[in-house]
Amino acid sequence: MTSELPSSWADFDVPIPPPQPVSSLLTNYSSPINVLAPLVRCGKLPFRHLCSLYETHVTYTPMILAQEFSRSQSARMADFTSSKDERGVFWVEDRRGEGIGEGVEVGSVVQPTIYGHPEDFPNGQPDLSHLNLDDPSEFQADSDSRPTAPHKTYYTAPPHTRLPPSFLPPAKHSTLIRGSLIAQFASPNPGCLADAAELVAPYVDGLDLNCGCPQRWAYNEGIGCALLRKPELVRDMVRAVKGRLGWGWPVSVKIRVDPDLKLTDQLVRSAISAGVSHITIHGRTRHQASTEPISLPAIRFAVESARGEVPCVGNGSVWNVQDAEDMRAETGVRGVMGARGLLANPALFAGYDRTPKHAVEQFVSLSVDYGLIFPLFHRHLAYMLESHFHRSERIYFNGLTSSVAAIDHLVSRGIDLEARHTEPIWDARRGRTLLK
Repeated sequence: MTSELPSSWADFDVPIPPPQPVSSLLTNYSSPINVLAPLVRCGKLPFRHLCSLYETHVTYTPMILAQEFSRSQSARMADFTSSKDERGVFWVEDRRGEGIGEGVEVGSVVQPTIYGHPEDFPNGQPDLSHLNLDDPSEFQADSDSRPTAPHKTYYTAPPHTRLPPSFLPPAKHSTLIRGSLIAQFASPNPGCLADAAELVAPYVDGLDLNCGCPQRWAYNEGIGCALLRKPELVRDMVRAVKGRLGWGWPVSVKIRVDPDLKLTDQLVRSAISAGVSHITIHGRTRHQASTEPISLPAIRFAVESARGEVPCVGNGSVWNVQDAEDMRAETGVRGVMGARGLLANPALFAGYDRTPKHAVEQFVSLSVDYGLIFPLFHRHLAYMLESHFHRSERIYFNGLTSSVAAIDHLVSRGIDLEARHTEPIWDARRGRTLLK
């Protein structure tokens, strides 16, 4: 195609997708919603942007320590960066359209619930007269008789160059959505979490509380898995953030299942009563290594504990599209989160069985544009290329000591770094830009 093709929203007639909370993305659309996990040290901006090019709708920052983030400018600079273009734009199937979504009544609006604090509604019911009930970004419908609050955001989307992968909707009821960015924090107390949330709120679409990090140092600090058996503290932390930023601002939690599933039920119910927007469930206990299989029945139990009041995301051992489909089918989760699978293959959710050549080219381009320190740049490439290298080449590549040396080796292997790979319109499934 020619260089006269549109390069911004103003150049062609496609509606700009409004920002939505993750809970709306999980609930309003029949298309699978794919999520990048909060990877330890590896979920930095270039990698998040890369995954968003390949059908990953929601991305998480790495786990950030709330206390250090709220107190130290250097910690904030090191732990969090974002850009106007890192959120992707995607075509998805709208469950509200005719014939979309199994068991969905034609024309019905399916929405997640954001529960309001009783003090917000003295008469027991919210005043909804000022809301457009047809706009999912404004209103969260109630699934029972409890009061609800309108979605609130402090993030104002700046002009950006990310465009959909095709000019025309792929199906009759396709609609455009903008991807979401979630900041994940670990905190042992409500105050530090609320302070950190207030600082990061203008740049993200919500906050996630880490209740799943299994590392011993985290447990000893009272964060991560240390919170799994402290449902009252989790409730207080969620409420502290909402008390600071408004009851409609999205706060979610990421948990692991407990060997005693009654405790998992207690944690899920406590989190929902505190007003969480969605829950992510990892299918291992805190004592299980990542090499052990996940428990899909345990994830399903946690989903059933939520009783449909908030959408759930499943996490654990997602290495390909079939794993994601199996998890959705067997557990009832609305979204699937990838971690090690996306590290090894950032194009996983776009249907590739291993990292394609153009994904490596994209990553190098993004890393150079954004700036990524060599240890992380090197580590990501080693993960992506492991399935492409023989043992001797892996040993050689792992011994390289600079970004220049790594790039030189990639060029010798046929990676094209001179072509422009970060055009605004990128068709991940065909591995090419639509603008030449």
